[in-house]
Amino acid sequence: MSNANLRKWVGFCFIAIYIFVGIPLWYKLTTVYRAPLPVKYIESLQKNKFQDIHLVIPVYVRSDTYRFPDIHDAIQVQVNHLLNSQEQQIPWSLQVLPYNESMQQANSEDNQFHVVTLVLDDFIGYSSAYDTKETIVYYDDAAVLSNDLPFFVAQTLVEHTFQLEWTHLNKTHESATTNNNVAISYDPNIHLSITLLSGDGNPVAWEIEPTLTDYFSPFRKLLSPLVNLTVDSSIVYHNDLNLHSLNGSYSNVTWFDLSHTIDLSELSSMTYYPEDSALNLAVVFPSASSTPDGLAFINGTRISDGLSALDWNSYLVPQWGVIIINKMPLKPNSVISEDYLEPMMYRFASDIFQLLGLTEGSQDLLSPYITIDSFKRLTTLQNLDKSVETLWSLVKLTQQFQGMSIPHEVSDNVLEALDLRFQIIDLLNDPGKGGDMVWNNALHLSNELVKLCETAFFNGEMVQQNFFPQEHMIAVYLPLLGPISAVMFFGFYNVMKEKDHKNEKNGIEREVTEEKLELKEAQNLHAIDGENEL
Repeated sequence: MSNANLRKWVGFCFIAIYIFVGIPLWYKLTTVYRAPLPVKYIESLQKNKFQDIHLVIPVYVRSDTYRFPDIHDAIQVQVNHLLNSQEQQIPWSLQVLPYNESMQQANSEDNQFHVVTLVLDDFIGYSSAYDTKETIVYYDDAAVLSNDLPFFVAQTLVEHTFQLEWTHLNKTHESATTNNNVAISYDPNIHLSITLLSGDGNPVAWEIEPTLTDYFSPFRKLLSPLVNLTVDSSIVYHNDLNLHSLNGSYSNVTWFDLSHTIDLSELSSMTYYPEDSALNLAVVFPSASSTPDGLAFINGTRISDGLSALDWNSYLVPQWGVIIINKMPLKPNSVISEDYLEPMMYRFASDIFQLLGLTEGSQDLLSPYITIDSFKRLTTLQNLDKSVETLWSLVKLTQQFQGMSIPHEVSDNVLEALDLRFQIIDLLNDPGKGGDMVWNNALHLSNELVKLCETAFFNGEMVQQNFFPQEHMIAVYLPLLGPISAVMFFGFYNVMKEKDHKNEKNGIEREVTEEKLELKEAQNLHAIDGENEL
């Protein structure tokens, strides 16, 4: 093989390696990994978050006096009529069923169902149990004869027992929410910090541990399906939150007045806790040096602790907790007894319902078990809504930055979250399930769902936005690939051009050689001036 052909094949090999090996390898090494996401399905969920949800709550009817074989069917008709009278924001319904022996065995203390008990009496009315999920409907014989009992039971269930669902799941009350300006954002884990503040530096003590054990532990158990409360207590000296400056200025101090004087930021930052949400209870005693006669604006209930008669007022701080301000300062070496702290714990427990969003304003929680049960369902639906919004934000982020990496871990979290969502929907839509265990499980799964979605969205590579835009890739690699490409292609062009020159030169030499051969042949034939002597 000649040198020209060898150079030609070498040039072709370089170009082939550059195009078919170098460029694909460079593209592979510079392309970020983008795991596939179910974009279309998430987009459809975002357009209609509750497209596959129909919340069904089973209710069992029990009658001890009269045997009504079809009373549950009659109540079901009236319930459906009431629910269909309002356009629903989220589809929901009540499944009215008869109370039988199997239901009596299933309805235990740890797994209670909603039960309506019909009681014959001289008047018509209803009441809700405090420690169970039972609604008692009182009726008389006239209501039975006029066939008004099914409607009255249906109205009691829809508008009273399930008032939260009736209020928050209908489009006419679309602006209603289980939260308010006072309540904190829902979180399954909440830290409770209880602090005793004394304006003086005299040593004091308080019987906080037995108080919490006797009066607060049952309350924590009641709320355990909703939130996990972790509690700590501490004593702070030489700090009365600057309350002495208000002494004598007001006769009746409200929280609005206190908010311009006290600073709770220092108190909130004194302790560290791993939970994202926190509630606080501050029990404040003024300083004997600045207020020897006590705080004049405190006019609470007088309760004796065995040492002296002390008054206190309680103030609800929105999205923070409760401040209990005592009228008189503490004497040296005082011990705050359990009897004195007991009413404070009861007051604080009542305020926690409002801080969690279970009640609004100053209304009392007359049936906590029913209210907590409704709060579980509404919180589960809110978590479903929140999870879809988080997934949709993740999809929009990946679509906006096409060069952003989508790790395989993010895809796994998204798929696992969607599987959890299917499990929650199965629990909500099943009319045969409705005990505490079902709603607790649904709430627990929805909390895990929110956590999974946030984990996917706040993935390390996603948050840091480790992606390479096209402009960045060109700016980085052009100084390297430009000269290499120029040398490669100009070298190949020179090889091909050298081949063309050589072909032209060989053609000219071939023509000269042919002319010499013709002349020599003519001389051999003795041809002169083109004439043939033969």
